[in-house]
Amino acid sequence: ESLRQTMTGTILMLTADRQIDRRILLSADSLRKANWTVTIVGTPVDTDAGAELPGVIRIQPTASSGLKESAIAAAYDWLRVHFTAGTRLIRWLQQLAWIYAVDVETYYSRLFWPTIGTMTADVIVANDLPMLPVAARLAEACHARLVYDSHELYSEQLFAPALRQRWKALEAAYINRCDRVITVNPSIAGELQQRYALTGVGIVQNAERTNAPVVRSRYWHETFGLPGNALILLFQGGLTEDRNLDQLVLAMSDLQVPDLHLVLLGNGSARAGLARLIRNHALARRVHLHPAVPQEQLLTCTAAADAGIIPYQPICLNHLYCTPNKLFEFIAAGVPVLASDLPELRRIVIGNGMGLVAPLGDATQIRAQITAFFSDQQRLVDWRRRLETVRQEICWEVEEKKLIDIYESLR
Repeated sequence: ESLRQTMTGTILMLTADRQIDRRILLSADSLRKANWTVTIVGTPVDTDAGAELPGVIRIQPTASSGLKESAIAAAYDWLRVHFTAGTRLIRWLQQLAWIYAVDVETYYSRLFWPTIGTMTADVIVANDLPMLPVAARLAEACHARLVYDSHELYSEQLFAPALRQRWKALEAAYINRCDRVITVNPSIAGELQQRYALTGVGIVQNAERTNAPVVRSRYWHETFGLPGNALILLFQGGLTEDRNLDQLVLAMSDLQVPDLHLVLLGNGSARAGLARLIRNHALARRVHLHPAVPQEQLLTCTAAADAGIIPYQPICLNHLYCTPNKLFEFIAAGVPVLASDLPELRRIVIGNGMGLVAPLGDATQIRAQITAFFSDQQRLVDWRRRLETVRQEICWEVEEKKLIDIYESLR
């Protein structure tokens, strides 16, 4: 109730998401509690996506029939149906399209404008860089404040150099038009401030709600028929080729922690290859694949693990500065973390005494660090006990206060 304000205001959030990102949904929910009226506009859902979320509007690209952008969007939808999203082929075709067929500045504007062109709001929010030009256009048209919520260092992903430069130039052209810039951690905030001579970039971490107590279950033991003394090491999230998961699976070969099982929870383009790797190395008894679960069930599954692992490598600047959702899900579930030694992962994991960071580059390193991680049972107990406090300090209930303060400054 303390979050409620007497004043009213309207916010329009734009996103390229089909499955709306948890950060956007949490932000919208918190701002509604603070008496803002919030609408989210996203791209069309898949046909089997189920009931739509309240307060979400989907663009209809066919409304701009005859445009090249509509044809490209339709072609991408066809590819998503006939090929696994995120595969090297799809990523290669996407990058070719962005380099040779798509104007990064106008593409989403032309797709979104038939839906949003007559909308008005007090604040327009660009969720990630692709939405920034169209959000800036709408903010100017309806004399609204403009907020840029940078969920990652977008231009520093694993793009072809030419595409990376295009995204950098786009960000440079628009970011100083924003009334507020928000991002997810201090490293990315510092990078944006240094690049674009900004001050006061707000930091709102991708934390989870922790109002419910942690309830540990035997979900993984029951699902995979594991013995009662089995230890569960969990990776959760998208199973993609850039996350070092092949080395994580191979690390389970000859691992000298006899009761340890690895669970990979999620879907993605690397799933089939990981399944083959598990079969080829006779690891099916120790490595288990589980499909993604709905967000509302995720923390129940997470809390059934003994530890979580994040083996990401600094293969691009975006990876180097990452604080992935799974880190905060592990915290919310009270699960100790073994993570690669990257700046933000070190800041949170070591800074809060909730696990280890270490080199996790190849299977040999990962195997050694898993062994070290589980070598001291008292230390595992201490980490879990420490997490009882950490989950109350790094949580959405804390982060939403920062978020609301940022938006209240725009009233």
